[in-house]
Amino acid sequence: MEDELKIEGKNPVIEALKSGTAIQKIQIDKRLVSRYGDIIVHARKIGIPVQEVPSLKAKQGILAYIYPVEPKDLKYFFDRKFILLADGIEDPHNLGAIIRTAECAGVDGIIMPKHRSAIISEGLMSSSAGAIFHLPFAVVTNTAQTVDKFLEKGFFILGADPSGEPYFRLEIKFPLLLIIGGEDKGLRPIMKRRCDKLIGIPMVGKITSLNTSVSAGIIIYEIRSREWR
Repeated sequence: MEDELKIEGKNPVIEALKSGTAIQKIQIDKRLVSRYGDIIVHARKIGIPVQEVPSLKAKQGILAYIYPVEPKDLKYFFDRKFILLADGIEDPHNLGAIIRTAECAGVDGIIMPKHRSAIISEGLMSSSAGAIFHLPFAVVTNTAQTVDKFLEKGFFILGADPSGEPYFRLEIKFPLLLIIGGEDKGLRPIMKRRCDKLIGIPMVGKITSLNTSVSAGIIIYEIRSREWR
């Protein structure tokens, strides 16, 4: 079908199978079939065809054809505890890494803008190692208005910004919406004005900034750790 996507690699295919994602078929390099016995058995058990292909050009010799992952309605997130808003992250590798971290940390969902953002694509699915199949997400047209809706629902709005209070000192309240800005410019002023607090990561080395996905990972786990202590 025209709207299907391909995902490559062992882990993304396994995660797609585990999550119940609509898979049309799986292809495996004929020379590597012995490596994927469990995947083949699982797929055929639930009615997904598995094809052995000579010299398949795919990561780790395996790929699956899937239908687009469906986003959630924004209302789905209003009774959750910890939501992430990725505002304008354009590199699918960065966004994929953030999604993977968020899913591993138990974040309840992620919201992404329709424009100024990496889209749900084959690259994003691969870079998230299949985490996008497990982390509920929404796609919105106006992130500022989206934040306003979360404010109306009583969410504490936290923005990641270098000028913010050190992440390990900040008092955190739930339910919480964490906003991560774009790679180059960070949080836009229109988003900063909507935040209850800004949270930053102190820099003491000669390099004065971290990769966006690394910064997001530190802050996400700091927030989650407040519940684990």
